[in-house]
Amino acid sequence: MGRMLFSLAMIAAGLIIGKSLRWFEVKKRHGTDGQLPKYLLVIRTVVLLGLNPIVVVSSFWVVSLSDARLFSLPIFGFGAMAFGGVIGLLASKILKHDRKKTGAMFVTASFTNLGTFGGLICFAFFGEKSFALVSLYKLFEEVYYYLIGYPIAKTYGTSTQQKKNKLISILTDPYILVYLFSIVLGCILNISGLERPPVFASINSTLIPIMSVLLVSAVGYSMQFSKVRLYLKECFVASAIKFILTPAVIIFISVIIGLPALEDSLVFKVVVVMSFMPTAFNSLIPPQLYGLDKDLANSAWIFTTGLLIVVVPILSSVV
Repeated sequence: MGRMLFSLAMIAAGLIIGKSLRWFEVKKRHGTDGQLPKYLLVIRTVVLLGLNPIVVVSSFWVVSLSDARLFSLPIFGFGAMAFGGVIGLLASKILKHDRKKTGAMFVTASFTNLGTFGGLICFAFFGEKSFALVSLYKLFEEVYYYLIGYPIAKTYGTSTQQKKNKLISILTDPYILVYLFSIVLGCILNISGLERPPVFASINSTLIPIMSVLLVSAVGYSMQFSKVRLYLKECFVASAIKFILTPAVIIFISVIIGLPALEDSLVFKVVVVMSFMPTAFNSLIPPQLYGLDKDLANSAWIFTTGLLIVVVPILSSVV
């Protein structure tokens, strides 16, 4: 009960802070000069480039990397997003969507909130040791977005905007480079035999909730509820993909390859939690870039995120 309440409280706190900032900006715009999005971007940059590397390095420093099956986690993360995208396209065909709705449905079903919510919930449920496993699970997240998600979304859009080579954009993205460097450094320390100073446990226990609340605040700031009722059918379909079909496939495969036997089933539990995560905020970007149905994407993102209030208690009782 305690771990469930903690994770829900952190998510609720972030969303409330974000919506409060939005309300303050709308009501008191003369006092903010429209600068809040810039401030939120600065905060996100500090979290991802400053605080997150500390947590990733120290988490990989102590996690057991002795079993090769651990390195299937990035494939699970990549495969879950790809599976969701395929099912999203099939659902759009059944729903007889036009191209703009189909593209929006694809990113909604495919792009998944692995870091902000997944990392927070795993930390609340299993402690800081699980953060390294979360990092492994989401290792190919950006690779999927840039090389597969965005190009497919673009084929359904109307925008003629051209982006630079996707591989180059990955290799030069500071967020990805810092993230990969943090994982490599943590693994080097892990196999070096050096013992991690005990203070890092306290640091991680403080930083992970703080980072999560800050990132969730940006999510809350962007939420707009006005159009959700117009897309309830798509919202329910996206929810079925995110919370029924994708987890069922991921859990089945993870049992087949023996993940429940690793680390006292911690690896399996992390995979289960991560497979139940809602649509990512990133799903709102392709509709803006490529002229897809922005209201559909926004509605499904809000709806699946809101369902965490149901999903988290269920996960808490079964993992």
